[in-house]
Parts: sequence; C-alpha cells; structure tokens
Amino acid sequence: MATLEAWLEANGGRVAVLLENQRDLICDLVSNRLSTAFPSLCYDPTRPDAVAFQRLTFIETPRRFHRLMQVVLRFQTLMVIDREYRWGWPIMQRFGVSRHHILSHVRWYFDVVRTSSMIDAADLPYLEQLSSRVQQIVSLATATLPQALAQPEAPTYTNGHTKGSLPHS
Repeated sequence: MATLEAWLEANGGRVAVLLENQRDLICDLVSNRLSTAFPSLCYDPTRPDAVAFQRLTFIETPRRFHRLMQVVLRFQTLMVIDREYRWGWPIMQRFGVSRHHILSHVRWYFDVVRTSSMIDAADLPYLEQLSSRVQQIVSLATATLPQALAQPEAPTYTNGHTKGSLPHS
C-alpha cells in the first residue's frame, strides 16, 4: 500500500473531480446532519437575522470544508487544513463552535464520501487515512487558546529597541 502522500500525488486530482461532481449532494447531506445534531449551534437570539444566519452557517460550513478538501486533493498538501483552522478557531469559538462540533463535521463529511458509490473501493483506505489526518490536524489546531484568552507575552520592545539588541559599550 502506498503512502497517503503518494496516493494524493497519483490520485488526488481524480478524486477531487469525483467529489466536485457530487458537491451539492455531499454538502447538503452534511448540512442536514449538522442542523439536526446541533439545532442551537450558531443561533443568537439577539441578532435580528438569527434564523437566517444560522441557516446560512449550516449551508456554508460544509461547502467551505469541501473547498478545503479540493485544495488538499488537487495540490497534495494538508497544510491548508492546519492554517485554516488555526486562523478560524478563535472566530468559531465566538459563535459557540467547539472542537466537538468541528470534528463531528469532519467525520460526517468523510462518512458521506465513504458511503457514496462515487469512490472506488481502492481509494477508500486512503480516504480513511485522509480523514484521520484531517481530524488529527484539526484537533491540534483547536487545542490552543484563542488569542483573547492567552496570557500576554512580555513586551518585545523597550525604549524603541528590541530587548537584547542594545549596542554594547
């Protein structure tokens, strides 16, 4: 069995096309599962558009993840997952999104892909590896505290000079 990286290089583009051809089906099924499993997620009754905002969030979240998976498959890199979730994690938390919500979403996306008839049986073990790697990356990226809660670092600059960079006499 080839490594995940070798599989991505050899088959990522082909699988990306298969998934893109089924984008609406995949994303609609994941969206329905999200809204059913987490009916109060991202609902803020103080917003004048609370229901519309929540509905849009449930629709767009699987689509955004699908676009990320397109990048992973076409460019054979998982780095985009790490960067996206490290960037988005503090923002998502402001809307009540937890690590559990994100990991459930990732699992459900791959469950839909795996149980559909569009993926060749030879690709399934690699999709399982990809799912595991993505979940691992998301777990690590969401393990950090949001910037607002992290302890502030000591100031780097003193009197206009970087600490330790003052000229020696």
